[in-house]
Amino acid sequence: MTEQKPPFVTKPLLLIALSHMLTDLSQGALPILLPFLKNAFSLTYSQVGFIVLTQNFTSSVIQPIFGYITDRLSLPWLIPAGLLLSGLGMAATGFASSYHGLLLIVVVTGLGIAAFHPQGAKGVHVISEVRIRGQSMAIFSLSGNLGQACGSVFMMALLTLPGSITNTLYFGIPAVLLSLLVWLNLPLLLPPAPLHQPGGKKAAVKTPIPFAMIGILLVYIFLRTSISAGLTTFIPLYYADYLGGSHAYASYLLSAYLLSGVAGTYVGGVLGDKYGRKTVILGSMLLTLPLLILLKYAAGFWALPLVVAIGFVYIASFSSTIVLAQEMMPGYEALGASLTTGFSIGLGGVAVTLLGFVADHFGVPSVFTVISVIPVAAFACAFLLPGKLFRADNLAAGKN
Repeated sequence: MTEQKPPFVTKPLLLIALSHMLTDLSQGALPILLPFLKNAFSLTYSQVGFIVLTQNFTSSVIQPIFGYITDRLSLPWLIPAGLLLSGLGMAATGFASSYHGLLLIVVVTGLGIAAFHPQGAKGVHVISEVRIRGQSMAIFSLSGNLGQACGSVFMMALLTLPGSITNTLYFGIPAVLLSLLVWLNLPLLLPPAPLHQPGGKKAAVKTPIPFAMIGILLVYIFLRTSISAGLTTFIPLYYADYLGGSHAYASYLLSAYLLSGVAGTYVGGVLGDKYGRKTVILGSMLLTLPLLILLKYAAGFWALPLVVAIGFVYIASFSSTIVLAQEMMPGYEALGASLTTGFSIGLGGVAVTLLGFVADHFGVPSVFTVISVIPVAAFACAFLLPGKLFRADNLAAGKN
């Protein structure tokens, strides 16, 4: 009798993915708000960059703290709690009365995001089969990318309504509703042991962490995230403020960039399962390089297909880096995810602050010049990672 395979998209995976999408709405909405906040509080580009740094630090850099804890304790309630805090924080953003008050709200929102991600990624790892772990993580990752993209669209739509930036209040509604639904289904989200280990094994055995390889992977992700943080921050500022275009068109460009990343995330996850994580990671940076070089020369209609191509190719390695870290760190899946989706990504905020300095002193176009050379260093780091090209070496499967 043939053994029946479990369904690919299960109810727990769907709940975690939807929670990820709504949690990351705020990360997509904030860049759209930046030009309005810049005008409202008369901010410099450096101050705008510091807002992004604050969000990235609180939402990402401190994630390993939550990851370390959740590898030792079962805290599935962090999923609805993080979702709720992220949504309510974004809802309060439009009501900030000062720059410092705005920073405080960004901190609260970021803490909700930081609490959610390690626990969510650990849940996906636990409930997924080894053979499709890349696809499962791609579903989780693309839901976050979709949330960021929808967040930008949702925010731009709200800004066109009476009330302007105080319409951020509406971000709290879906967060409250879904967090309640997740809370009611909490036992499904984190089973006590992985459900799909080969050979009938129910739990991964902890092994020494390969710090050197993890360090190289984190440097790669930091470089990749510097590109992303720079683009999401300066695409609206460049096309709206510098070129004098409409805020609506600038937001459409950013949304197109983020939405194309959704497709790239899933395709990259599938290709990573088939051809190997390293192949996807290297190919992503190699293809991104020429596209970024062209970006500052693109205006009008041609900017749209270019940012779509950049979003698709650049983000294709996202889920592959998460799964690679988890496979290199069996028994530390939450920590691995928090390091790759949190710590190194959050450090991209440092890059945005530096890019803000570049914009203030050398002009906004120079930011895209700096961004366009980063893939060279990222490609060099990726070449040192474990794995063979065009071969799906599953580290976790090989150790079981």
